[in-house]
Amino acid sequence: MSVKNKNSKKNPPKSVVLVDDKVLYREALAGHLSKHCLNVIGAFGFHELASDPLNVLQPDIVLGSPNLNDEGDIQPILSLIKASKECPVLLISPPYCSKLVSELIHAGIAGIVLKTQPFNILLKAIERVISNELWFDRALITSVLKNSSYPGQFMVNQHHGLGSLSKREREVANLVAKGFNTASISKKLNICEKTVQNHIYSIYGKLGVKDRLELARFVSDNGKA
Repeated sequence: MSVKNKNSKKNPPKSVVLVDDKVLYREALAGHLSKHCLNVIGAFGFHELASDPLNVLQPDIVLGSPNLNDEGDIQPILSLIKASKECPVLLISPPYCSKLVSELIHAGIAGIVLKTQPFNILLKAIERVISNELWFDRALITSVLKNSSYPGQFMVNQHHGLGSLSKREREVANLVAKGFNTASISKKLNICEKTVQNHIYSIYGKLGVKDRLELARFVSDNGKA
């Protein structure tokens, strides 16, 4: 007689909402995601956001696939970010210029996966964003920081600069500024991911920044930690 282990239950699949004006694309992507333990609970066009479907569904993540016009109008994306409220938004998009990416990041986008990248990269990005991480290509972050038009944007604690960080925290801060995610930092420094996260939260508190982008910008503005 076999006895089932009550603790052996699998975690429920994470919920996803797709936002794209192309119905065929949405249906195809939903089919692929469902094969990887992701539950697509809704799919809408950008024009349908006015009815506030995201507030009703409250998914774990929103995947948006916008089409930028020749003028680079990002208003549909900004509307998506606003409609998503606390839910993270991950874009599946063509390459953007650094100025547009900077605007999207400062508006609250959680990550960007390029349409030229393979599907497994999208799956990794979804996992990381759901885990409250940002997902941006390192070269993209470097370009955004270099060409940022937001000097002095962040309210940094003036009494506690990079000198207030421990040696390990400085190592973590430098890697975050280079675009490394938690898993990559863990492998590079040979410490567990939980320890990396603890260091990052400690760094946030000491520097008065609220996310990885602000930390990267702070390190960029103040020199290597």
